[in-house]
Amino acid sequence: MQSEPCDFADDALATKTKNQVLDVVKACIFAIDIACERPIAVERKFESSLIDPLTGKDRGILVGIADLVLDDEENGPIVIDFKTASSSSTASRCELTHEIQLTAYSYLIREFFGQESALEIRQLVKTKTPKIITHRYPPRSEEHFARFFGIVWEYLDAIDKGSYPPKPLWSCSMCQHSNDCARLTIAPNTKEPRQCPIPSSAIGV
Repeated sequence: MQSEPCDFADDALATKTKNQVLDVVKACIFAIDIACERPIAVERKFESSLIDPLTGKDRGILVGIADLVLDDEENGPIVIDFKTASSSSTASRCELTHEIQLTAYSYLIREFFGQESALEIRQLVKTKTPKIITHRYPPRSEEHFARFFGIVWEYLDAIDKGSYPPKPLWSCSMCQHSNDCARLTIAPNTKEPRQCPIPSSAIGV
């Protein structure tokens, strides 16, 4: 793989940027004992049918790309997701923010490797001196999956009914459907349900 050179406005900016990168690498090296980790999946795409646990109905395909899955032969795989943040957050706050994503990963991983032994969020906090904060959570429970499926079914039902009010967020800039969604915000009011540009048969995490 060939790397492309980075162009900087001046030498001072180049030096500053390189030092910042080195600080991030140092933070990762000192915070994580990578020598003891055995990856079994890195940036791997997983797909699985979404089966309603109550009715057994197939509601579509769940697609996700796991950042990292580690092998733990005694207890089961460990699912890891990497995040960046400008400030650190507590374990409970971090789990609340990312619960649906963690549960979706758990659902996918169990289809391929069996029940996970733990889930982790490794957060790169971009302070003046970068640091890595790791939050570890136990395997997803029935309550987690109940909330997950409840939210997913509401989402799919809303799309099928044409009820999908846009909710602009910072993440819209990274969404492939942002242009379609923007057009929906200025569409005229009508009693007829509008067709959603996002297919309800595939959900990604």
